[in-house]
Amino acid sequence: MKIKTFLIALFTLATLGMSAQDNTEGETFQLTKQGAHYVFTASINGTADATILVESGIPALLVDSAFVFSSGILSDMELTVADKEKLSLAGRVYKITHKANGMVRIGNSTSYNGEVFVLSNYDYGPYEVAVPVMYLHNDLDDGSRIISLDLGNNSLQMLSKASLNAIKADYSRSDMNTDTYEGMFAMETSMTLDDGIKPRTLSGNFMIDFGNPELLFLLHHTEEVQKFLADNADMELREATTPSGEVVGQFILTKQCQLCSIAFPNAMVVITKNLPLFTTPGNIGLKFFERTHAIFDFDQSVVYMKGK
Repeated sequence: MKIKTFLIALFTLATLGMSAQDNTEGETFQLTKQGAHYVFTASINGTADATILVESGIPALLVDSAFVFSSGILSDMELTVADKEKLSLAGRVYKITHKANGMVRIGNSTSYNGEVFVLSNYDYGPYEVAVPVMYLHNDLDDGSRIISLDLGNNSLQMLSKASLNAIKADYSRSDMNTDTYEGMFAMETSMTLDDGIKPRTLSGNFMIDFGNPELLFLLHHTEEVQKFLADNADMELREATTPSGEVVGQFILTKQCQLCSIAFPNAMVVITKNLPLFTTPGNIGLKFFERTHAIFDFDQSVVYMKGK
């Protein structure tokens, strides 16, 4: 009888421990690819559902003005009228009609904390809201900011500290920083491409850019890329053109591109002149994350990665 009682107690303790850990695990949002972006649907402040764009390079939570006032999703926030302020996004300029600062509930147990910009005519795409993922908090885990991004499985999950500690040994690790344009997150890493002639390596601070649909953009105007091109003058650069024949950039076809120690066979690396304000030599885009499971610990400024 004593042995049976002991086993029941042991099982109960284990179950309670598992439940305690499970109770800190955050929500999982199902992602959908829309064009060159990823979106998910969730309730905003428990008031109305919105289609939400996953972003890494915007300074605030962005919401369409017509949606804000028709749905009442920000009715509990103090909205301040903005005076002739504008925001440029992907070549389009939007008028900021109102601003706020505070907490916005997304889904059941996830919150955004920071600035909110209400934009005029922002709903031109398949979404009403855009969220910078680095300011999402898991309310079940003391507000931690740990995000598991698995684009290959269309998943964004608010991970708990306990879950990250249990699996992070299986992933490579890179420190993140915000020594970039507008304080976007980046990581010190290297890119090595094999174009069939020889391997060629570029090291530097590469920005995490969910607005980039490609594997990697190299920024033509930066000193690092200029030196890389000069040192590899025998490398074939192909021209990217519009249907009308206008040259909009260059690209390199590779037998393999290794980025953050993860190999991408037959990859294309784009060289662009269209991002003149960006200061990093390269921007890592969605095709990288579609082939990689990445866990961002924004509290500790660390990203854990594993190729698929």
